Amino acid sequence: MYSYKKASVIGATIFILIIGLFFLYSKSNTFEFIKTTASDVIDVIGPNHPQKLAVPPVSQKGIYISAWTLTNTKKVKDLIQLIKDTELNTVVVDVKDASGMFSYNVDIPLAEKIGANNKIKTKNIDSLITQLHNDNIYVIGRVQVFQDPVLAEGRPDIAIKDSSNKNLWKDAHGLAWLDPSSKIAWQYAVDIAKDMATHGFDEVNYDYVRFPTDGQLEKLSFPFWNADKPKYELIGNFFAYLNQELKNISIAKSADVFGLTSWRAMDFKFDLNIGQRLIDTLPYFDYVSPMVYPSHYPSGFNGIKTPAAKPYEIVYGSLSAAQSLVATTSYKAVLRPWLQDFTLGSVEYDKNKVREQIKAASDVGIQNWLLWNSSNRYTQDALLPK
Repeated sequence: MYSYKKASVIGATIFILIIGLFFLYSKSNTFEFIKTTASDVIDVIGPNHPQKLAVPPVSQKGIYISAWTLTNTKKVKDLIQLIKDTELNTVVVDVKDASGMFSYNVDIPLAEKIGANNKIKTKNIDSLITQLHNDNIYVIGRVQVFQDPVLAEGRPDIAIKDSSNKNLWKDAHGLAWLDPSSKIAWQYAVDIAKDMATHGFDEVNYDYVRFPTDGQLEKLSFPFWNADKPKYELIGNFFAYLNQELKNISIAKSADVFGLTSWRAMDFKFDLNIGQRLIDTLPYFDYVSPMVYPSHYPSGFNGIKTPAAKPYEIVYGSLSAAQSLVATTSYKAVLRPWLQDFTLGSVEYDKNKVREQIKAASDVGIQNWLLWNSSNRYTQDALLPK
């Protein structure tokens, strides 16, 4: 009996020592894992969600698919077929559009609290991304940042106000905006990208990263921004914040800027009074997408009576100026312009007008581009077949 008790004590002691040594050995690693987030370890956790495309296309050539189009299975199928049949290899889908609503259900407490998940357009984003990746299509998720009526309504304390009545200020389209100084708005943009990474999006594309451009601008009242620094400096700080917060997240980053921002790229005093300068985007993004739609340039611009009628000249001029800036830096960002595939005004955009823009980009040395049409009707004849 005594020897049995002695053996039991010795066995228990050895067991305790082994457990103690294991704890000491693994303590730091265990706690380090606890401190990380799901987004940080997504590549380890799989395969619950899609992974990023293993080999992204060298030259990205894409089209935009709106949140509403995502509700139309046939139209999405037709657009995927268009990509498979032509030189296209990339798609930009809405994640959060002008409505402030998400196209799929994001796992973000603030979004849930303000009702931004209440009108989702696709119930299975993982299935869609898997399908696109199976067809070797690069998937970009578009996020409108500071124009956000849902977050403005849910958190009026961070929204731009109307100085005449202290209500939410609204632009010419009746949409409310966030104060670009709001750190809550900044973190929201970060959290969206982190959620996208868990679903296998290859890239997050930030749009409306600026101050408002239309509506009664004289009535703008900001809860935080007090004009103590230039608008471009504030927007540049926001870009730096995104870069810092997403540096360990497996997702590429891009930002959209106005075409005039590209045309005046070498003028560092010019920010369109909305905070956009190309020089501020280049250090922090993988891709920068100037929206060089010829129809958006004013009549008589640079001596051109009708810019929409001169797509080659407008795109070439805008992108060559941007390339001149890029050539003076060592920043990593690649220029990937948005090109026009829609008719606005009297100049019809047919296959020749679309192709002229693609040629202009190519002549500047740019092989990456995206086509924009808000109705998602694209000119197949303007595209080279596979």
